[in-house]
Amino acid sequence: MRQIRHRPSADAVGLPRAQLAGILALACCILAVCITALWFLYDESSQHLDEELGLRLQNVAVAAAATVPGDSLLSWWLAESTPVDVLLLARQLGRVELDNELARIVVYQSDRSVLLDTSHVLERGDGDPFLALDLPAVEQAMVGIPSYSALWHVSGAYMKAGYAPIFDGVDEIVGIVGVVASAGFFDTLEGLRRTLFSAGAVVVALLAVLTSIYIGYARRLARAHAALQRGETLSAMGRMSAGIAHEIRNPLGIIKNTAQLLREELQERGQPTDLVDFIPEEVDRLNETLTGYLEFAQDRPPRFERTPLLSILARTLKLMRTDFQRGDIEVVEELTACEGLQLSVDPRRLQQVFLNLFLNALQAMPDGGRLRLGATLAADSVLIEVEDSGVGVSPAEAEQVFEAFYTQKEKGSGLGLSVAKKIVEEHRGRIGMRAAKGRGAVVWVELPTLSVDRAD
Repeated sequence: MRQIRHRPSADAVGLPRAQLAGILALACCILAVCITALWFLYDESSQHLDEELGLRLQNVAVAAAATVPGDSLLSWWLAESTPVDVLLLARQLGRVELDNELARIVVYQSDRSVLLDTSHVLERGDGDPFLALDLPAVEQAMVGIPSYSALWHVSGAYMKAGYAPIFDGVDEIVGIVGVVASAGFFDTLEGLRRTLFSAGAVVVALLAVLTSIYIGYARRLARAHAALQRGETLSAMGRMSAGIAHEIRNPLGIIKNTAQLLREELQERGQPTDLVDFIPEEVDRLNETLTGYLEFAQDRPPRFERTPLLSILARTLKLMRTDFQRGDIEVVEELTACEGLQLSVDPRRLQQVFLNLFLNALQAMPDGGRLRLGATLAADSVLIEVEDSGVGVSPAEAEQVFEAFYTQKEKGSGLGLSVAKKIVEEHRGRIGMRAAKGRGAVVWVELPTLSVDRAD
């Protein structure tokens, strides 16, 4: 089984965990500051509104208390039935209740029992359980100081009341008036609450979006930085390999020739040649690796000329014929679509592309197989496919095989397909790989056919 060596690509580069944690921590801190600021604003504003509503209720209670004749409270209380004056007072207080959008107005005796309730919830002589909630405000009113209660939130609704003392003719306190706010009284407070909570939700959503955008750009920057470093490394390696390749090739030729002479001499003496047989093969492999580094490092522009595509493919197949026969590879040609098609290409470089593809397919079928070479013509491009019946390729490997120095072979530079991709892109084309149906892999090359001639 072939060994697969994975080299990280620029696209796979992500943010370091420490940097990602720092970004998220900063986002959480900003969120905490915003939420705290909104809560502080809500608290301060609600307190201010609460005070304003309390003062308004207190003033209404004072006005209502001024309409109650204190001298008559005791006689009304002692009467066996409700006096007419009490009914008239209830009607008058009802208008005050309506004008000020109140829930009810209650007149209490000095013992805090109910004399009248404009809402008719409480009857004369009843005790009001809500007075226990408003005890500090009630006690202030009982000593002659108008006041208002705290803001209560009961059963999903706000409650607040104002209290004012009722005086008789000699300025004695004979009772109190309580005015209770209706639900509409708190619309401003509830609107503020909804607005600030909505603002908080918008801040959270906006911060989440900005954080994701920032992380996305940070990842792109990291990938660009990694690609730049990788490009600088490849450039330096290319320059270095170009320098050392020329220094190594001559000694390699000497080693290969010497090994061949040594093998011939050993054969003449009838001695085994096992120890020297592998030397020419290894020299050829090393020379092939050096050639790949040189080709990858070259940056000379292609020399375009109008060339029949079929002749390039036929010439490349001819070069590989012996290798295919030796490897028991059946070659199937489906090239009718590109007959007579001429492209503006660099024929030598394009031949190098297909030579690399054929070699790659040959190495993928060590036990023999079938190679299909097909062509499909579209409106503005021609698609050439090289399909083998080898071991196949996974989607992850298909995305990486064209990266420099990525290889699936134990002995390989990983530059063949990378060089092919570079040449195809110089021709304004595209190259890719996918798994074949059933078994094997397909490498496709798409070249533009704009401004081409078709020979008749």
